[in-house]
Amino acid sequence: MARPVLALVTFLAVVPAGSAEETPALSITGELSAPGRLTLADLEALGTATAEWTVHDRKHLAVGVPLDKIPTRAGFSAGPESKDVPRREKRSGWKKALVATAADGFQAVFSCAELFPEMGPTRALVAWTIDGAPLPPNEAPFRLVVTTDKEPSRSIYGLVRVEVVDLRGR
Repeated sequence: MARPVLALVTFLAVVPAGSAEETPALSITGELSAPGRLTLADLEALGTATAEWTVHDRKHLAVGVPLDKIPTRAGFSAGPESKDVPRREKRSGWKKALVATAADGFQAVFSCAELFPEMGPTRALVAWTIDGAPLPPNEAPFRLVVTTDKEPSRSIYGLVRVEVVDLRGR
């Protein structure tokens, strides 16, 4: 009777915890009213966009969602602007930064204001397809593509987290 129990225990010890396939998701954290995780289906529901992107003199076509839509989905707001709002609180969202983090720890930083079309010039896309093909394993599940940067140093392979940080009082 001891053998079957021992065999079961050995089997359980070999199977890693959480080994069932998990749906890839992008974590969104920080100074937001509704942080959480967004799957590919969640991102697609925000409105798919395509963007031409030139890297090392080669043009690519990226499919994804504009980066500004992700903090908005999680409750980000630029904040109020009126005479009745104290100066320190006017457009408080524009005083925050967005930190994008890759699975390997690489990070890129943006002011929140630069990411929103009504305020800044930066265009960034959280992509899941490049040139009509899914991302390769080293870039999956998502890749951050910054189409307006002249060099790709803020474009991130294996994007796993987006965090909104409040810079006031630092």
